[in-house]
Amino acid sequence: MNRLKQGIHPSLLLPGLLLYMWAALSGLAAQAAPAWDGSITQEDGWQVVNNPARPLGGEKVLRPQPLWRLGGEDEEVLFGLVEDAVVDDQGYSYLLDTVLCSVLVVDQQGEIVRNLSGQGDGPGEFRFARELVFLPDGALGIMEMMPGKIVSVTTDGTPRPSFALDSTDGGGMMNHLQHIAASKDAVLIGRVNTTFAEEGATISRTLALHGADGQQTALIREDKETQSGGNIQLGGRDGDEFTQNFTLCPDGRVVTFPDPRKYEFRIYGRDGQKQQMVRRQYKSVRRPEKELEAARKQAEEMQARFNGSVQIDVPEVADDIAGIIARPDGMLWVANSQGNRDGGPGSIGYFDVFDRDGKYQERVLIKADYDRDRDSYTLVGDRLFVFKESQNAPDRTQTMGGGGGTTMVMMVGGGASSEDEEDEEARPYEVICYRLDG
Repeated sequence: MNRLKQGIHPSLLLPGLLLYMWAALSGLAAQAAPAWDGSITQEDGWQVVNNPARPLGGEKVLRPQPLWRLGGEDEEVLFGLVEDAVVDDQGYSYLLDTVLCSVLVVDQQGEIVRNLSGQGDGPGEFRFARELVFLPDGALGIMEMMPGKIVSVTTDGTPRPSFALDSTDGGGMMNHLQHIAASKDAVLIGRVNTTFAEEGATISRTLALHGADGQQTALIREDKETQSGGNIQLGGRDGDEFTQNFTLCPDGRVVTFPDPRKYEFRIYGRDGQKQQMVRRQYKSVRRPEKELEAARKQAEEMQARFNGSVQIDVPEVADDIAGIIARPDGMLWVANSQGNRDGGPGSIGYFDVFDRDGKYQERVLIKADYDRDRDSYTLVGDRLFVFKESQNAPDRTQTMGGGGGTTMVMMVGGGASSEDEEDEEARPYEVICYRLDG
């Protein structure tokens, strides 16, 4: 009678061998995994994360899927100038046209379904808007720069009361909004309040979190100064531009880069307390001569327009940090001058990716129909919007008077086009929407 020999059954040998091989390979992989070659120190109440020049991982390329295009050669769709976009939970896009003072709602197939606003001072209307956000109550917030306020409308176009801040205009005060970001339960606002008097103007620069009712919940940074003379400088001091260089993470953390010419960003908790200062070894990039010449020409034209009373600095070195994007997964993508240079034609550029611990993980290259000298873009969630020709918009200025003979000047839009670009026939504005996976 045939029977099996004593010992290990043949059917058990393969699983055991595979388990052994898996354990061995896992051990090798753990040994081969690169270690983070940075350091963590303490400085003035911050945990400082010092990153090396190279990421922990490698590089990857993302090729977003085009979803729709609007404008361009399509004469049925004409844009004044689209400068911002957001997306709701149903995948509808909201495009802010700052020249035509409209918010166009576009479905997932690229069809315009409605316009939510218009030019004016009534409920739901605006004049000098620059940005869009979804407010904590689900309404759309339209940020007007000056006089600063946040116009609110529902997604079907019903006007809502303006998002109230904890101080109001009037009584010799101007409220100028610089930048805005929002999450499900908070709104982060950078603004400049200017109070006029005979002896000059007191300027208060503030970055603060606000609740759904508009009341301030946490002060991130604030400084005050008094200026006198005929012209008031709204921007922050060189290297201290915290009212406009920031983003808000989905979990409520605040990320600022007050000195964009230094590769360093700071992370605050939702209570306004210091958490991390993140740095990366970095070599700054000199701006191309063609770009410098165009920027100098634009600066000279602006100075001549205001009889030399407006001084415009034209730095020869590009900003180390061009912007920081808080991704839905908690990662931070940092746009930088090296990434812009290395990306090459037909790409948005490289982004440095940092994890929640502030460690430099990888570089990501996004390929798309994009010309860095002519176009602009915004990344929101899984959508990438490219605004074709937006950098070639003409300058728009607004001059406002204050007490004591002071004057405020605001420049809106505009780009520094070269002489070669000026000789080309003007191209129509166009918006391209992509889905970004990864």
